[in-house]
Amino acid sequence: MDQKLKIEMYKTILLSRRLEERIAELIKAGRVGGFMHAGVGQEALQVAAIANLRPDDYLMYAHRGVAYWVARGVPLEAILCDLAGREGGTNRGKGGVMRVVYPKLGVLGESGTLGGCFPIATGAGLSIKVRGGDQVVLCFFGDGTSNRGTFHESLNFCAVRKLPVVFFCENNGWAVSMPTERSTAVKDISARAAGYNVPGVTVDGNDPEAVYEAVREAVARARRGEGPSLLEGKTYRLWGHWVGDPENYRSREEVEKHWRRDPLPRYEQKLMGENILTEKMKSEFEAEVKTRIDKAVDFMLKQPFPAPETALEDVFA
Repeated sequence: MDQKLKIEMYKTILLSRRLEERIAELIKAGRVGGFMHAGVGQEALQVAAIANLRPDDYLMYAHRGVAYWVARGVPLEAILCDLAGREGGTNRGKGGVMRVVYPKLGVLGESGTLGGCFPIATGAGLSIKVRGGDQVVLCFFGDGTSNRGTFHESLNFCAVRKLPVVFFCENNGWAVSMPTERSTAVKDISARAAGYNVPGVTVDGNDPEAVYEAVREAVARARRGEGPSLLEGKTYRLWGHWVGDPENYRSREEVEKHWRRDPLPRYEQKLMGENILTEKMKSEFEAEVKTRIDKAVDFMLKQPFPAPETALEDVFA
């Protein structure tokens, strides 16, 4: 992996983290009424995986954090307006932060039902095959969602038809308040790939370079027409399920242990050890990120809320 890509991934992880921190401040201050499922701790996995996509590929994101859209290139202003329910976003203030849709970069939105992402990703993969293209679909989901019937049906269909879909499980150990070991029979979600005769790979989800390489191989396989892969990144959500979650289902000791493996400072230290990142560069990046976020927040706060009559618009094609 070249140095330029490493720095770009680091900057995107940093931007995603700082944006989410700012959003949390806005929510707690009552300036934004949006509801956000925090992704702090999982940005490295999301950013590194998406770094493998071409502009014409498709993305099905999951319900955790903003890094998916930041990494894909959706403007920060649009992300914030979607979160705040204001005009100026991708869904004109009517969908919320879990309904970001950006067709020009293949961002297909998200199903309101966990597990609804799988048939949509499968349909997009089938469309690619019917058209004879070499695009891929990257579909994120959580460990709890892997227990839905749509996961197994979709993975089987993709395997049979050799559709170009990369299924990526963000295994953070918790399905809201349910620990994975109490809900899931297998230790590794990737082990389920064997039932569908597709590759199954588990990587350290807090290591962006390991994630990047695993997704790179799966994407290349899909582009060659060899079908889907099932990837799993072991990670952890350092914040609660939502901003304001009391988190009374897990111990402080557990959370503190995982903060010591926070992927952002961990990657910073790695890049500094390789003489790719310096303290001066880090300070410059922090300043650049703050400027971008300040500008986006100012834009969002100036946007109006959608007029009531627009609720009747855009309801069908």
